[in-house]
Amino acid sequence: MVVTLYEVSKLALELAALVVTVLALMVSYAGYSKTKKSVFARLSLAFIGLSVNFFLNLLADSLFMFEVIEDLYYIKLIASFFEMVGFFFLAFSHMVKVYQEKRFVVAPLIIFNLNAAFKTLSIYFIFYATLETMITYSRSKSRIVLSTAIGLLGFATYSILSWIAEFVVDPTIYQVFSLIFQVFGILAFFVPIWIYYRGVKT
Repeated sequence: MVVTLYEVSKLALELAALVVTVLALMVSYAGYSKTKKSVFARLSLAFIGLSVNFFLNLLADSLFMFEVIEDLYYIKLIASFFEMVGFFFLAFSHMVKVYQEKRFVVAPLIIFNLNAAFKTLSIYFIFYATLETMITYSRSKSRIVLSTAIGLLGFATYSILSWIAEFVVDPTIYQVFSLIFQVFGILAFFVPIWIYYRGVKT
């Protein structure tokens, strides 16, 4: 068994993403428990989905690296589904607003397999959230909103790179950079969640 630097780096990034996401989940759930605000409920559901996604990817890649299993398709498929669920709840408030203002745009989906389909939907959800957040920042100039927008941009970049990796012969470079942007997005998104939680707690 030969373990490559790429495999070790990928596992390290997936573990970092899982840890930060679980922390965000804990803060969101604590906020909901104390305030019963729906925003914390949506964030809790979002980070449950993303945490399951990161855990399944970490588990699958660990089993593959140690040659326990060779076919990761179904584990990756389930992980992509939970990723889609997580991004849906992150974008939910923004999508409702867009729909109410009748600015909802329907574009054709490019779907080659179920895994790509889930990732395509993730891109749609996260880009709506990113667009609405950036519009909000242009009006409010709030640093908290800016941090949220930066986090969502990290998620968006991750989603695009992860989606592209589904269709190339050698997806290594796309997977590595997608994980980097994934961790960056989670860290940036965690900041406004913590600030908001501290604000409602006090």
